[in-house]
Amino acid sequence: SVLSYASAIHSLDRDSLLSALVKETAKKQAVGEFKDIDVFIELNLTDDPERGGIQPGDLTRFANSVLEAPRVNLVGVMGVASLDNQVEADFERIRLASESLRALKPSANLISAGMSGDFATAIQYGATHLRIGTAITGPRQYN
Repeated sequence: SVLSYASAIHSLDRDSLLSALVKETAKKQAVGEFKDIDVFIELNLTDDPERGGIQPGDLTRFANSVLEAPRVNLVGVMGVASLDNQVEADFERIRLASESLRALKPSANLISAGMSGDFATAIQYGATHLRIGTAITGPRQYN
């Protein structure tokens, strides 16, 4: 359903999702309802397999799969810094992953990183897209 309202996806992180995206874009294209979708590859900067994203070491393999996919435009990488106060190290890993991706596709130069609490540091490491919802809407209320 995301293809009905989004122009970019910041969380492409597995082969099954890429396959589903290719399948759905082909359906929409067949009826004249779709144009290319921009995607960021999501990185997992932790050892937690339950967290979304691919390991940075898998970036080249996965990026090559994305580059072969029709109607999918790879524009960059996305990452979320850990909560254990090593944000600079995490943003450096994201920046290095971005450089690696640009070796495969020079125009894939966007970095989606940084949230309300760390966006200034993210910008120092090259972030071009920020997620600053809490700074705008306040903290979430959990029941």
